[in-house]
Amino acid sequence: MIKRLDIQVSKFLNEGAVRSRFASSFLEIITHTSSGKIYPIYALVIPFIIDKGVDISKLGIIAFAFQVPFYLLSKNLVKRTRPSLEDGIRPLIKAPDRYSFPSGHCASSMLFTLIINQYTPEMTFYFIVWMTIIFISRVSLGLHYLSDAIFGISLGLLSFYVGSILLTIFF
Repeated sequence: MIKRLDIQVSKFLNEGAVRSRFASSFLEIITHTSSGKIYPIYALVIPFIIDKGVDISKLGIIAFAFQVPFYLLSKNLVKRTRPSLEDGIRPLIKAPDRYSFPSGHCASSMLFTLIINQYTPEMTFYFIVWMTIIFISRVSLGLHYLSDAIFGISLGLLSFYVGSILLTIFF
């Protein structure tokens, strides 16, 4: 029953993006702002543009150092195939890799949002909106099932707490 609900909700969101060229284009642009390749750039730029940017980058580097190996291990142990036409889900962009569980984009956007909240809470609302759109984009673009995105958010939360603890212990 849960698996069926997971597929049905994922299919529903994907159908909305398939029907709207504007929505799919918008979601495609936004989803790339949470690509793993962009976070090193954020870590380099943020100290120069945001108060407490050095603290943000420091916690980000530590937390991502936990998150990335955990993400890769999970992905390669679970080996859940991405949504496909067999489920009635049409991928709208090329997937970055073969497996879907968990969503690294969702994990990273959650982690980044929590870090921003820690140091610049006045910006939190905007990052929550951004993170929510990332979540929706990954499922709507047919790259993840809803459960992949939910677990990704959970991984981002775990990574934030582990990173915060490590930062306190070692720095």
